[in-house]
Amino acid sequence: MPKPTQKFQRQFLCPKYWGIWFGFLLLRVISFLPRTLKFFIGKKIGQLLYYIAPSRKSLARKNLQLSFPNKNKEQIEVILKEHFESLGISLIETTINLWGSHRRPYQKKEKTPFFTFHGLENLNAYPNQGLLLVVPHFTTIETTGLMLSYKTPFRPIYRQHDNPLMEYLITKSRTLILNSGQTVAPLANTNTRGMIKALKENENIMILPDQRYRAKGSVKVPFFGEEAPSNPGICKLAKLGNAKVLPVFTRRHGQQYEIIIHPGLDNFPSGNDYADILRLHQLYEAEIKTNPAQYLWTHNRWDLQKGHDY
Repeated sequence: MPKPTQKFQRQFLCPKYWGIWFGFLLLRVISFLPRTLKFFIGKKIGQLLYYIAPSRKSLARKNLQLSFPNKNKEQIEVILKEHFESLGISLIETTINLWGSHRRPYQKKEKTPFFTFHGLENLNAYPNQGLLLVVPHFTTIETTGLMLSYKTPFRPIYRQHDNPLMEYLITKSRTLILNSGQTVAPLANTNTRGMIKALKENENIMILPDQRYRAKGSVKVPFFGEEAPSNPGICKLAKLGNAKVLPVFTRRHGQQYEIIIHPGLDNFPSGNDYADILRLHQLYEAEIKTNPAQYLWTHNRWDLQKGHDY
């Protein structure tokens, strides 16, 4: 796995990276467009993906069928199409995160006409503890990070990319300069020592722990009634870092967003990893049922290619 790349390297100009730069340039051009037009384009990109990504569409459909067995074929298809539109819009949200006005040092972050916050008091309820802000993989991840950055400093956790240029671009997009002038950089998900150190120093971390995990220490915990290989590492982080765990969910309504910051979970970790992860899964499920199209259904959460016939 490469080291985090936060500085531009001359090798990024080599021809093998030109395809990435072309896509990056398209996103940059889109970033200059009016907001309404950007979201329209994002929706159309998602509609295109629905037709040109059959394997992802098939996987998402299977995930939806497993999660919502009481919905008929037509209802599943409606959610599926809305999901792909949401995926397209997530690209637009990436352009906003990369080149939005919040990137300008003179731009005050108090101006948030598109954002509504619920539960802000929970961010300030634990002054002597670091916070683990638990954000499941919804398509609004980029905006969730942006909204949180308006209200509190935090270190986002991310999976390092094998491609060094993509690693540089991802790291750059998730490094923010706060109003105070403080630079907040992401932490790689392999840097457990760095996470614990940050939490012990009362820093906040945004972590996305809900995807499939099959490495050593994995536990199988029901998610929508089906056993899912899961990472209990968040329990260890919370214990060793003496951190409070706060679930955070974001909902997109057209071009508007609302973020819900839940109170810190009592008795977490409890010492029972299975019970703790099940508790988180139940919170995720409740939010997903409220906002099904915006969850990341294109991820193979349950290893559906094994032992399932849909």
